[in-house]
Amino acid sequence: MDKESLDIGTLDGYQFEDLVTKILKKRGYRELRSAPRSGDLGKDIIMTGPAGEVIIVECKHQHFVGRPIVQKLQGAMSHERTLHINKPIKGIIVTSGKFSDEAIEYRKQIQEEIELIDGKGLKELCKQLDIHILNGKVQIITNKCFKYINEIRAKKISFDAYSKIYGHERNKISVKAIPEFIPVCYLAHQINFDTYTSIGRVDRYSAKDRLILEGETGHDVDEKLADFFFSKDFVDTEIEKKYTRNKIPFEFTENDIEEQVLGRIIKAHAHSVHYRGANNVTYTKSCIPKKSDIDLTQFVSIYLPVWKNRAKIQQMEYAQNFYSKEESVLFVKDEFKICKICERSEDKYEEMSVCPECGRIVCNTHVKIDYLDKTTPICTIHAQSFKLFLQNKYFATKENRSKYKEVWESMNFFKKIYEDKIVLGLSVLGIVLLIWFLAHYL
Repeated sequence: MDKESLDIGTLDGYQFEDLVTKILKKRGYRELRSAPRSGDLGKDIIMTGPAGEVIIVECKHQHFVGRPIVQKLQGAMSHERTLHINKPIKGIIVTSGKFSDEAIEYRKQIQEEIELIDGKGLKELCKQLDIHILNGKVQIITNKCFKYINEIRAKKISFDAYSKIYGHERNKISVKAIPEFIPVCYLAHQINFDTYTSIGRVDRYSAKDRLILEGETGHDVDEKLADFFFSKDFVDTEIEKKYTRNKIPFEFTENDIEEQVLGRIIKAHAHSVHYRGANNVTYTKSCIPKKSDIDLTQFVSIYLPVWKNRAKIQQMEYAQNFYSKEESVLFVKDEFKICKICERSEDKYEEMSVCPECGRIVCNTHVKIDYLDKTTPICTIHAQSFKLFLQNKYFATKENRSKYKEVWESMNFFKKIYEDKIVLGLSVLGIVLLIWFLAHYL
């Protein structure tokens, strides 16, 4: 960690306390709550450790911490034991400065489990937890992403899709696969608060939820995409060094994101209750959580891997963009299913055809099948037409058109009528009408 990665000189005491809270959360502590800003009895932060122990934290954003602060925390721990008789009580003092020799010596003498973290130790802790702090704010710097497929597998997805398109054997395809990494922040949170009036508690509220935000814009991640990545426990990995330039940077600090979501959480969980007062009158009470009622239990900064495949068929280019999570993929753009003529989208690759003349992938409306060989697809732009009496026949090449023309010209009149299905249909209809007329009027 470089010298600037723990820049906290601009913080006041309360902001330093908030920063320590964030750091300790990343250390694995849960159920954190801040004590009142005044009269805290030496308890700036109270938390629960991994083994269920109660941990009292005192924060001092100052150059020098002496023995009296350790004694104050010792008293706070004694008070906490009266509230939690069956739980171990531990203490932590965190300072941006240094501890005096007397403070260190006193901590050794007393029979209390108290951890002293000075400015140097705080910097080392940030290094261990990969936390970067600039201007007092936790920067989002990570190389973690969901486990993604490799380039060979990404290209294979395009090749496999193309192999389902009718006529693919007649056109070679080339594919370039480039990954991009989209920054997101996952925030799990829980809300617990009670609402009181003059008659006592009128509401007890508890909820758990999550928010997933784009790290570049701060907007909510699309719900379908959020479910794809975060519906189950995820497996993360490091972005390969050759792809690090393909990361879109986070535009916000953790502090910015948390400040944004706290307001949203408060608004989302505010509600009203009806209660009956002592005078037997029904009242309505607004129940609005405070920031201190919200515990951000998990803050994960991670990248979502999206492959941007670019396929080329002759001079035609196609984009396929899909997110990958291990071996699963989620398409967000797939031009193999979009007609190059009318731009209509189809559901299946099997509903598309590729033109051997130009490489266009087209829908059933804009494809013709060579009338001579009965197999070759051709787009309506390049189809070679030959008109009979009324009907047009279509061919993939001029050669096939010429061959059929020779066959057509060698046919007798009746065969030509049979070949032209429009004329044949009209002829049959005419005969039927003639028979009906003769039967009714003669």
